[in-house]
Amino acid sequence: MKTVQEYLNDPRLLNDPGLSETPDPVREVHAIRLMLQDRRANMTAEERRADIQKRSDAFLTECGITPHYVSFPGQGKPDHETSRD
Repeated sequence: MKTVQEYLNDPRLLNDPGLSETPDPVREVHAIRLMLQDRRANMTAEERRADIQKRSDAFLTECGITPHYVSFPGQGKPDHETSRD
């Protein structure tokens, strides 16, 4: 996997006339966006969901946060109708 520094030297960034005069942090953001696009280019929706879940779990663990997940058996739909009188 390419690093952000390698993406900063990527021809897609080097040949972009709009980025030639931008500050380094802006170029870095574009390099990171390219890196994410390339990494996710051939992922299925399920693979992308799993990747996002894995990374968010790692981030929460790093912050010392224990996530508590909720299950919605009815997929968020109420089990019965409530009447309004």
